[in-house]
Amino acid sequence: MGRTNGAENNKDRAERAADLPGARELWTSVLGQVRADVTAEDYDKWLAAIRFVAEVDNDIVIAANDRLTFDRVSAEYLRDIRTAWQKQDAKGRRLKFALWRDLKPEIREMVGNPWQTPVVRLQKPVSGQSMTFETLVVGESNRRAFGLAKRLASGEPIPAGVIVIYGQPGTGKTHMLKSIQTEARKRSDERRIAYLSAEEFMTRFVEGARAGDTAALQAFVKQNELLMIDDVHWFRGKAKTDKAFFGALRAVTSEGGHVIITADAAPGDMVGLSKELTSEIRGAASVEVAFPDQDMRKEIVQRHAELIAASTPNFVLTEAMVDRIVSGIRGPGRELCGVLWSLQLESGYGEYAPTPEMLETVIRRIAGEPRTPSLDDIKRACMEAFSISRSDIESASKVRTICYPRQIAMYLSRTMTKKSYPQIAAAYKKKDHTTVLHAYRKVTKALKNSDPDMIADIERTRTCVFERLAAQ
Repeated sequence: MGRTNGAENNKDRAERAADLPGARELWTSVLGQVRADVTAEDYDKWLAAIRFVAEVDNDIVIAANDRLTFDRVSAEYLRDIRTAWQKQDAKGRRLKFALWRDLKPEIREMVGNPWQTPVVRLQKPVSGQSMTFETLVVGESNRRAFGLAKRLASGEPIPAGVIVIYGQPGTGKTHMLKSIQTEARKRSDERRIAYLSAEEFMTRFVEGARAGDTAALQAFVKQNELLMIDDVHWFRGKAKTDKAFFGALRAVTSEGGHVIITADAAPGDMVGLSKELTSEIRGAASVEVAFPDQDMRKEIVQRHAELIAASTPNFVLTEAMVDRIVSGIRGPGRELCGVLWSLQLESGYGEYAPTPEMLETVIRRIAGEPRTPSLDDIKRACMEAFSISRSDIESASKVRTICYPRQIAMYLSRTMTKKSYPQIAAAYKKKDHTTVLHAYRKVTKALKNSDPDMIADIERTRTCVFERLAAQ
């Protein structure tokens, strides 16, 4: 009988123990109780950083990751934490608070880093829209930034903890960061990397602040060895977000990690940021990315057209159509790609092959109706392109360095405007129109014979004309 009662009592105790919450769940409950008795700022700064470690020899071990947090919690909060624990733990286990690095190596090895957020796997990029090093066109405008990005992605040592990639919108800064992220993940699944736009960081910070809990965002960004923040100029005038980002930046770099930021201005020209963040940025390694040159623009169009053609077989562009896109769209690379996506839509996603007429429709839609330059616009653009004076271009000189640019100016005056030969002749101080007619025929013949120098000079001068129109 006694044995039966003893067995039943053991069974009852086992059932009651099974109903008790686990140690980790219980710690979460205790932390929530203590949180109600402290300010949100103190909780975020000190208590949110405490981690449950393990149950060791009937002790529940919790830990801090740094000495400052350990000392502060031990002095001000540990008594209340232990009181709350004793009230909730039916098993009567002791709560032990330790500094993470002081725990036995076997415990740390068994548990793993409790502050490390699990690595989020990237989804496979969509064909035609991936931002990788393979789809990034490299030239003189971004070669140094590209070299730096490759080093960061491969994990090669870089002395600077903070890196600034700056340039005007549309110069490929986001593409550069996304390429680093993709390449780094490809090389190592375990490397702790995060990419956030500054707008996303700010939105998540504000949402956390409204909910009284910014700990999740802070923990997410601080645990990375490579933190990338895109468009940091979004923090201008946002004092609290600025402060939160500065704390994250310091946390990453103090552990030997790197923070890469992009901005629309050079470090010395940034305004509206705190003195602390401004100082960090001015002490960073900085590199500029500029607008792509004509060769890069053409390669951007060709490369993205090939990406589209991989899923849309009828999407074939002639060399003339590529040149028309480059000359017709004066904006950054994303606008060139916008023409291609629109042209793909215009052609029914492979139902028809793109035609020059479709292309003109798309270009007008994106760039607007073309403005007709004046004869003076063309003349000034030619003077700028060839570094000659007004008196030179209006003279009768037969010296090639003057005659050649004048002929190009006259050709463009005829093809880019509706002016007659006599009207053009008068603009260049000529007595009759035969000089203009001769220039037009000579340039036209050279273009038909595919003279590479003439083609390049015509395009260069035409670009100057469009730039003058855009500036007006």
